[in-house]
Formats: sequence, C-alpha cells, structure tokens
Amino acid sequence: METWMWVIWLAIMVAAVVIEAITVDLISVWFVVGAFVSMLISFIPNVPWWVQIVIFAVVSGATLVLLRPFAKRFMDRDLVKTNVDEVVGKKAVVTIDGNVVDPAEVFVDGKRWSAVPANAEVKLEKGDIVVVLSVAGVKLIVEKENE
Repeated sequence: METWMWVIWLAIMVAAVVIEAITVDLISVWFVVGAFVSMLISFIPNVPWWVQIVIFAVVSGATLVLLRPFAKRFMDRDLVKTNVDEVVGKKAVVTIDGNVVDPAEVFVDGKRWSAVPANAEVKLEKGDIVVVLSVAGVKLIVEKENE
C-alpha cells in the first residue's frame, strides 16, 4: 500500500485545492500543505502509511496554527465600511420636513437621504439636528438629537 500512497496524497491535495477555490475563505489550504509534504515523504522507500498520516496531521495542524492568524489579518485589512455603514451614529440636518408617512430629507456626509423618525409621533422639521440610528432599505431611521 505504501507504494501507492502518493496517489492518495495527490487526490487529497486536488480535493483541498478545489474546496479552497470554491470557498475562498482559508478552509482547506492547510491540508494542501500537509498532503504535499506527505506525498513527498511517500516517495521515500519503506516509510509506513501511518507515518505519512501522522506527518499529514502534524504539518496541516502546524500550518493552520502558525499561518492562519497572519493570513486572516492580511485578507481582512482591505475591508472598508460602505457609505451606508458610515452614516450610522452620525448627525444629520433635516432639509425637508417629514414624518413616518411622508419621509423627510436629511443631509449627512455630503449626501441627501430620505429619513423617517424612529418614534412615529415625532415630526421632523427643517433645520432639526438628528442622529442616524440605522438604515432600512434606502431610508435612514433617525431621532432628534435632544431626545
């Protein structure tokens, strides 16, 4: 069986690469490294199959533990909040009156948005300063600053 183990390791490598290509979330790349090292070891004469499996487990585990934090940091560094995420918590100025039924217009971060008050009984009037609580569809949910 040891003479054909390289085929098994190659199959594991290919499967792990396919899974990684489909998910693109660092799921199985660690197993590619472990399978590659085990495949190289399988070419050494008289190395038992169980030693190859142990090497696969150790190398895959070590690669996961040592490289995943670095890889995740590298992948996550380009995450940028969208303009929608950035307006939550900011103050806006009401430019057109409105209420829950007839949305107001507010100006925040150089952009005009439709906005409705979080409290259905509140009317937003031109000049009011409001705080953005959340975004629902294309409307901001706001409350007056002094509430």
